[in-house]
Amino acid sequence: MLNPYEIMYDARMDVYRYRDATDSDGFDTSGETCVASGIKCRYSISGQTIAGIPTPGIQTSNQLFCGLDTDIREGDKAIVTLRSGQKVPLRVGEVHPYSFQYQCRVERNEKL
Repeated sequence: MLNPYEIMYDARMDVYRYRDATDSDGFDTSGETCVASGIKCRYSISGQTIAGIPTPGIQTSNQLFCGLDTDIREGDKAIVTLRSGQKVPLRVGEVHPYSFQYQCRVERNEKL
């Protein structure tokens, strides 16, 4: 299905998901693994709050848009590469499917 909003996707993202795993010797090899790479997306900045004691940090709640064929879930980590080349680490919250795209609440936490 053609996504008419895809023309506005001006960034790319890699999606990571935490997976429990053990190797053949029984050692814990759990960790984040890449489940999707180079996905076209749009990152929308909506606002920010300064919070944190004793270390102040900036916490923002923003939106991430991507196609319905993207494997993305609540709790995933997305590394978005903007047009400028800047990489933005995000934690995915609620994922809402609409007719042509997913709209994901994402949170960006950075220490000052």
